[in-house]
Amino acid sequence: MAFDGLITWAEGLERSLDAKARLQHWMGHEPDSWQVEAFSVRPPASALPGGAVASEVAMRVGRQSGKTSVLAARCVEELHVAESLSLCIAPSERQAKIIAREVTRQLRRTDLVVTRSTLTELEMSNGARVIALPSTSDTIRGFPSVSLLVIDECAFLKGDDTEDVRGEALISGVLPMLTTQGQVYFSSTPAGKNNYFARLFLDENGRERLDNDLHRIVVKGTELPRLSEKVERMRRTMSATRFRQEIDVEMLSDGVSYFDISAIEQATNMQEGAICPRM
Repeated sequence: MAFDGLITWAEGLERSLDAKARLQHWMGHEPDSWQVEAFSVRPPASALPGGAVASEVAMRVGRQSGKTSVLAARCVEELHVAESLSLCIAPSERQAKIIAREVTRQLRRTDLVVTRSTLTELEMSNGARVIALPSTSDTIRGFPSVSLLVIDECAFLKGDDTEDVRGEALISGVLPMLTTQGQVYFSSTPAGKNNYFARLFLDENGRERLDNDLHRIVVKGTELPRLSEKVERMRRTMSATRFRQEIDVEMLSDGVSYFDISAIEQATNMQEGAICPRM
């Protein structure tokens, strides 16, 4: 074997044995520690060495932090399992296609052979498939034996008049499609407290949940050094409330307040004195 071929073989062996090496290769850059954590979580029957074990993963992640890349990588990983079915759901068709495009991009760095490809569906020669659909689609229900379910921008799922918690009806409709050894990822930036995604993190009294029913990951944009310039730019352009919600991933109010929450807090603080919020 030529020396260059030996290097290629060794790199392939490393990726086959190390989840971080696979993730880095597919994404095309060094992953954050939280991305490695999210990628390495597996259900009990297929746990990775050193990885966490959970059938449900909830990712509360700030904007531009790289959640689409790691969700796509998890789908690519699942596509290596023959006859598997990964279903990706997002609030809009545009968002669903973003995930599908990232899966397609990462697949070019694998040895998998694509036999069928559309803007929202990919099928491999081993029979594995990934399908991306908007949550408004009438065709979401009815998929059999889903091994991986990804619900992106979960906090922004549309609700209806019959729901106490926004998004609950859709999620309760798709979860039964998972196999007994299947896994689901809930991922989003926050959008208030009255939605299914918020209930994964907050109890009935609005306090952070500490139970271990699922694996929770919370990533603030301000904690990622590589995003420092973007974060400062967004700090200048966003309202304080929007920044706290979308970058620092705080669960604030209903997510759609007209007045900036920081101004309301100051106006009702007797020590600071009442102020009139700037319009």
